[in-house]
Amino acid sequence: MMKMSGRVTSCCVALFLTLTSVSAVKKLNSINDLKKINFGLSVPTHSLLLLHWFANIVDIDNNDVIYLTFDPNNEDYGSHHYGNYERLLDPLPHGNMRYRYYTVGNLHQNSPMRLPSYIIYPPAGYEGRNRDRIIFRVREQNTRGQVLQRIDRVYITQHYETSENQGTRYDPDYTYQVTTNLLREIMQFSVGEDQQSLPELRERFGSNADDSHLRDIRNIWGDLASLGLLVFIVIQEKYSSNKHNRPQRASSRNLQPDFVVNIPEIRQNHMEVDTSRIFARLLQDERDDAQLEVTTSRNGKARIVWRNVPKHRLNNGVMVVLFKNNEDQEASRIYESIGNRESGSCDTSVPLNEGLQVRLHKVRIECCFWKRVGEEICRGPEFKNPKAVNIAGYNAKLQLFAKDGKACARLFVKKTFSEWRSEFNKSWVGFYTSADKATCHYEWWQWQWATKFRPSTDVENSSYDVYEYHSGMAISPGVEARFILVDEEVKVSTPSWR
Repeated sequence: MMKMSGRVTSCCVALFLTLTSVSAVKKLNSINDLKKINFGLSVPTHSLLLLHWFANIVDIDNNDVIYLTFDPNNEDYGSHHYGNYERLLDPLPHGNMRYRYYTVGNLHQNSPMRLPSYIIYPPAGYEGRNRDRIIFRVREQNTRGQVLQRIDRVYITQHYETSENQGTRYDPDYTYQVTTNLLREIMQFSVGEDQQSLPELRERFGSNADDSHLRDIRNIWGDLASLGLLVFIVIQEKYSSNKHNRPQRASSRNLQPDFVVNIPEIRQNHMEVDTSRIFARLLQDERDDAQLEVTTSRNGKARIVWRNVPKHRLNNGVMVVLFKNNEDQEASRIYESIGNRESGSCDTSVPLNEGLQVRLHKVRIECCFWKRVGEEICRGPEFKNPKAVNIAGYNAKLQLFAKDGKACARLFVKKTFSEWRSEFNKSWVGFYTSADKATCHYEWWQWQWATKFRPSTDVENSSYDVYEYHSGMAISPGVEARFILVDEEVKVSTPSWR
């Protein structure tokens, strides 16, 4: 009897824990509730786009019954059965009706590719790295030989980070139940022919977006302006009304949030780089005084600059060609015949990255008129990021660098500075378009807490631990990063980008 009682007690405890974990799933009943989620920090901003799509793809009748408009068993929109084996959600009810959980939003499983382009190819800053999902519970009822499918539960969730070694499980801390009322509110921000006017939506949801904000939203989001306003209300207004959650700014014009870039392999040992723009003078066959350089254009792309190309070279035909780095032997498709211009520049479509190099080549003519890259004449230096600057009073440094055309920051923390997380607990790094901007006027959403920087997988240093943050802001001349110790106390600013 004692053994049986122990088993019963254990079962009851297990059942209690299960029910407790299920009841812990938070409900989102309105757009105001959405503002409580840390989109862009702990929750992918792509979740908001996915939820917007889902709210506008289902049908809701006057009795708040949600009807499916697609067959989840056919993997439409990347949907498939979800077994709830980790007991993330309530167990399926028993009875005459059949219940089943489905998940939707896996971009890698979206074979019909029926999801809209803003989900598959979202605006910069909303990618989400394919971690976010929507789970919905379907109730099937056979009525007079016809199977009716209704949705009675909707959730947004996300997979654990790969670094957390949880496999493909969903994270219960970031799983939320979405009510019918919230879906109805989001439906009002539909895009396309049924799109409502932004002023009407602004008034209806009490948004503080002024007319200049609405113009910016239209310019940035275009046909998706209603979705842009939803993003503005949920993300920007949340932070502009809560000074304790994050640093503030007076106004904002850039409505794109930041995003984390998954970066490929990058050249090592580049934290101590030369910031001076030294033009190379290399000798090959005869002396050439041509000066070549890779700089930055206004939109985060690489710009090719050349100076003092000798006339005898121009007479024979030359071109400037962009290479990935000094070791790259394969000429890219990015080249420019410079004609008779001794000096000049041309903007490219290549995002700025460290290592890019411009070389001067002879022009090779094929088929009477077709120009090809010919023999190399000379080359310029590789593009280098600026050096890190010391954070006064601390064994740490801040570096502004470019990756894939975006403004990024690195923290170099001395390995002996073990208490840096507590010292920098309220510190943050902001990105600014110029040194003239006040501390509170960083580009909207282009900031991050110092303790939220991620360990660098590309830079190793025997003396420093290296952490990185990649913003969604295009690198361009004048951009700078600032390390703010607390509130608006600037400890260091990087030199303005050249």
